[in-house]
Amino acid sequence: MQTGDRPGDHLVTKLARALAQLHHTRRAQPERAAEIDRRRSEIVTVIDGWVAHQLAPRRTRDRTTESLGTAVDRMAAAQVLADHLLMTAEKVAEQRVHAAWTRLAALANDWTDLAREFDARRPRSIERR
Repeated sequence: MQTGDRPGDHLVTKLARALAQLHHTRRAQPERAAEIDRRRSEIVTVIDGWVAHQLAPRRTRDRTTESLGTAVDRMAAAQVLADHLLMTAEKVAEQRVHAAWTRLAALANDWTDLAREFDARRPRSIERR
């Protein structure tokens, strides 16, 4: 069972897994791109709705303008591309594979920054004050 498929996985993790699967399907079936992109947009909206419901509104001085849903979608796309290039490495220049994994690592770093920002906005329980 993969991350995002387990019963106890967080909603955003499950939706990230669904986005990755959609990116994989889009790569394999480009004729379905419009349908897949609509579904991706719906999932991004669900993630952003969860964020809006769970967290305090974003302060105007926050540096990040990208939504969490969009960030998850971009990271899912980068992961699928990096994995695809790695699996077909004998047909792809090594620099291209390296660039894809470097981009994924950069997005993971951005994710860490975004998670910190969202954590700062999360309402604190009485026990955590």
